[in-house]
Amino acid sequence: MIVRSKVLVMTTSDPELEPAYVLHSRKYRDTSLILELFTEREGRIAVVQRGARGAKKSSTIQPFTPILVSYVGKGELKTLTKIDAGSMQYLSGDQLLLGMYANELLVRLMGKHIPAVMLFQSYQSLLLSLVASDSYTVELRRFELRLLEELGYGISFAFEAISGDMVEPDSYYRFVSDEGFYPITAETKNSYRGAHLLSIADGELDTPEVEQTARQVIRLAIARLLGDRPLRSRELFMQLNSSRSS
Repeated sequence: MIVRSKVLVMTTSDPELEPAYVLHSRKYRDTSLILELFTEREGRIAVVQRGARGAKKSSTIQPFTPILVSYVGKGELKTLTKIDAGSMQYLSGDQLLLGMYANELLVRLMGKHIPAVMLFQSYQSLLLSLVASDSYTVELRRFELRLLEELGYGISFAFEAISGDMVEPDSYYRFVSDEGFYPITAETKNSYRGAHLLSIADGELDTPEVEQTARQVIRLAIARLLGDRPLRSRELFMQLNSSRSS
């Protein structure tokens, strides 16, 4: 069963409060939680929410809910001092699974306390597109590309590997993770047309052929970073599709 979750955006003029989202939570000691947060100013951080599971517990903040937080502490694990939740809308089905996928990527791949304002904005855009069910696959590709850039593994779609020559629209290329695109003499099963690569470089991912090229290339790049441990969100997505077809 797919559990519903919620999303919108919050802003604040209070310098002590920071916009954030909960990526993951786990129990800590008898009454507390450790929250993995994606914050606007500090990127991914971990905080202790004391008393969250006690007799006077506050309602648990779900992933994708926009929040404002403040926290203290000099170590890697901070202590949450204030948390305010914003207005909410629902995610379910495929949109929820894609949101879970984005969260899992951030937890698995992003280091802590690394500012990533542009990635935070891309994450917000993705969540809003999932709510609207409007072109969310394009926003997902843009989020993945921004994440790769933040990690230092950005993909150069406009230039060939090694030579640095401009990609030719009518030529075909193969992709090697951590290296880039190499020209080949003819189209093959795993090749990519230069015109599609140039469209991605220009941020134009709206046509099905270009979006498919971006998805395939990004999946190869991310798979290398993830290693042998599969994504739980991807397994859930496959299970859901299998149940639909049965």
